Amino acid sequence: MMAYPAFGNLSRTSSRPQISSELLVTIEDLRTEMMNAADDENFSSDTVLELSQRLDNYIVQAQIQMLGR
Repeated sequence: MMAYPAFGNLSRTSSRPQISSELLVTIEDLRTEMMNAADDENFSSDTVLELSQRLDNYIVQAQIQMLGR
């Protein structure tokens, strides 16, 4: 699994709450699906926009987990 660059190195032990591995996999899978759809169609297609919106929601969930809320 490729690390999601926006979250940096999450494997380090810190006092900050960590993002669940399940959520990271979901984010990476959606990112890959979105990029593949953009290659097949274009960046403004309905499919790519829907995947982008779904991805945004999961990224917000990850940010909330990182903040420990």
